[in-house]
Amino acid sequence: MMNLFGGGRRIDPDQADLIKSWARSVWSLPEEATVMVTELECREPGCPPIETVIALLEGPGKTTQFKIHKTADEVTQPDVEALAQDEENHHHDDRSHDVSEKRETA
Repeated sequence: MMNLFGGGRRIDPDQADLIKSWARSVWSLPEEATVMVTELECREPGCPPIETVIALLEGPGKTTQFKIHKTADEVTQPDVEALAQDEENHHHDDRSHDVSEKRETA
């Protein structure tokens, strides 16, 4: 199956499940929340060619998106924990760090 958002890259299902599990744990998400993990091509200057996006869908109007400037296979639990820590402390330019976050509300 082709990943329509990532230009055909496939994420190993076991790695995607790990990332989702880490996200659920780090953000203490309720069972009804949806966690999506995908890889996207980044075409911005200075951006790594592939980044992993973790989207948390907790209900109507409550969607949060985080980016990690690594492929999904390279993402580790400390990377996901760093996103949560950054969110608690401050928001910053997502191009300034290897592990970064971007918050969007839909």
